[in-house]
Amino acid sequence: MNEPYALKAGEGWIHRFGIDFTVKAGEARKGGSASFMEYVTRKGEKPSSHTHLTEDEMFYVLEGAITFRCGNANFDLEKGGFIFLPHGVEHAYTIHGEDEVRLIVVTSPPREGPNSGWGGFVADMESGQGDLITKPEHVD
Repeated sequence: MNEPYALKAGEGWIHRFGIDFTVKAGEARKGGSASFMEYVTRKGEKPSSHTHLTEDEMFYVLEGAITFRCGNANFDLEKGGFIFLPHGVEHAYTIHGEDEVRLIVVTSPPREGPNSGWGGFVADMESGQGDLITKPEHVD
């Protein structure tokens, strides 16, 4: 059964997956329809170009400046900027400045088709492919 819970600032399931992701709501929680994470990334910490077959991604920039590439399009974002990256489209990002970039990322599985349902990078982290650094004590 899915139970409500609340997390304070800095709380969550922190996974080291190349970058430390603080998972506030993950893919592994039964009945979940989205994941919600926060993380900080810096110049040089960029993922290689990749595609998610089983999840859409949405990024919101809390601090810093970042360029996303999705398909053939580039999007320059700063504080308050938002981008939706649909599943099945190759994407990546680049940080050009020296300042760190703080992001919120939400993932959601597509509802229909052969790739519907969870199975993305958040599920990979939660299943042990990323090191669990800390978890909230008051949430099961």
